[in-house]
Amino acid sequence: MSISWSRTFYLSVLTTSLLVLTQCGGGSGKRGNQVSEEATEPSTASAPVAETPKAAPKNLKAKLYLEASGSMFPYDAAGSTGEFDEALQKLLTEFETQKSGSTELFVVNDNVYPMGVSFQQLVEQPNIFTLTEGKGDSKHTDFSLIFKTILSDLKEGEVGVLFSDLIYSTESTTAQSATKILADVETLMQTTFAPQTKGKSLLLLKLNGQFKGTYYPHNGGGKPYSGSRPYYIALMATNATMKALLADPKFESLSRFSELPGFDSFHYFTSATDNLPFYTVLLKDAEQAGQFEQSRQERKERSNIVHTLENIKADRKTQGLTIALGVDLGGFYLPESYKTDPKSYEIESDEDFKIQKIVAENGPEGYTHKFLLSTPEPQGGGKREITIRLKRKFPPRWITQTHTQDDSNPNAEAFAETTFGLLNFTRGIEKAYNPQNADTYFAISLTLNN
Repeated sequence: MSISWSRTFYLSVLTTSLLVLTQCGGGSGKRGNQVSEEATEPSTASAPVAETPKAAPKNLKAKLYLEASGSMFPYDAAGSTGEFDEALQKLLTEFETQKSGSTELFVVNDNVYPMGVSFQQLVEQPNIFTLTEGKGDSKHTDFSLIFKTILSDLKEGEVGVLFSDLIYSTESTTAQSATKILADVETLMQTTFAPQTKGKSLLLLKLNGQFKGTYYPHNGGGKPYSGSRPYYIALMATNATMKALLADPKFESLSRFSELPGFDSFHYFTSATDNLPFYTVLLKDAEQAGQFEQSRQERKERSNIVHTLENIKADRKTQGLTIALGVDLGGFYLPESYKTDPKSYEIESDEDFKIQKIVAENGPEGYTHKFLLSTPEPQGGGKREITIRLKRKFPPRWITQTHTQDDSNPNAEAFAETTFGLLNFTRGIEKAYNPQNADTYFAISLTLNN
């Protein structure tokens, strides 16, 4: 889903699943002798009632996890054009600007290690990977351990930021077929992320940067390469913190991802069942047509969230009915054009309600978008429901196009744009976040009762 973002993107947040890995090894580096457009997911049937939006954290801090392995060093090698280092500094500087000295720095390969330097030292270092020397084993990258550590250590207000090429490889992969390697990484990612999906989300950014050094294909044997290569930034946080990062105007400067050098695409992974959107009927909206009011029973229980209507009467002039619904889509990081397109939703109704239009609108009740639901001929009488679902798709086009099962030839035309095993890697995470293979992110319902 290669997409260009506008500020409207930053004021909304999507959703569905993201990455993991294990062991990368051999040779002179991690892989020495071995190895949008569309949206994404969560789901449901009759969804439970969403609660009032959770309060956002007051401050955000970054925790950098820099992969230090042979396959990563060439991104900041002498003579490179420096996009990798520039993107890293640009992203982290915004967090530092909010609170100087707050950023924590770690090195990851066979384990997770404190970098032991300040942010200023990181910025001033000509080659950032020299700061990782002597920390861990650069011939192996245990992604399973890395992601478990990052996710389990995250607190509210903290954003884990992993810079990596996301290529699965172990010392044993040179003796395995590509098919076996890719099957292994898919299973590994699913089992690693499955226990972590509740309440935490991941945003995967794809970027391109200059690579100047030795590349290690999945079947072993380092080969020189100089040119552009994809790499990735994986941002991880609790749902409330991620929503604040991506949707709160106070943190807008932190989420200008499309301005990072080499930015290309993104995909967001989150659990639908743990991220049901807040929604409420807007009883006083100017675009409402017809008459209705909140049910007396619901008004007794919670007057500030309106999901049930009664005393419903059609508009006198048109004989139709239009209901304005405020929905908080801040937890679903999708292109704004996708969120405001009625075709992105399924709607079920006995009275043939349609989504007339959707507009981005930050309301005082806590919603980010206003839906106008209309029917030309309301039936009236009895209890009936309107159910709306946001469609979810995987994989987005950019992941399919970036994936390759053969990275053995650096001279191949697509080499500069592809990553070995990316589809399997992300599909394993998708399975963890969406184990039922749901084709919608959520379902929200209104009850009409005369």
